[in-house]
Amino acid sequence: GWAAHALMKVANCNKLRIIVVSPSNHFVFTPMLASAATGTVEYRSMTEAVRSANGMIEEYIEGKAVGVDVDNKKVTIRLNKLLDDFREGEPPELDLEYDHLVVAVGCKVDDKGVPGASK
Repeated sequence: GWAAHALMKVANCNKLRIIVVSPSNHFVFTPMLASAATGTVEYRSMTEAVRSANGMIEEYIEGKAVGVDVDNKKVTIRLNKLLDDFREGEPPELDLEYDHLVVAVGCKVDDKGVPGASK
């Protein structure tokens, strides 16, 4: 979400080792989507890549946090399916240890009431 984006921009990576886990490798300023649809704003002007938010981010993992073990300070991450057409079954999971955990889940647009909006 945008809270994580704001934190990534101001974090001092000389003092912190930041690992970003997100299912998407970019942020979209969704209030401007209508303007992009009408052609008054270019799509690229309302997106920002995760890595460009702070060039000193240690690592970016494209996936979803599916579990947190607070006692052992571990997050279970399910990697995104990158090879849908070639690999069967669920994507692999990995455990990531942490010292401090920031959870910024963002939101998803509810487009059920608008036919064709999800496409």
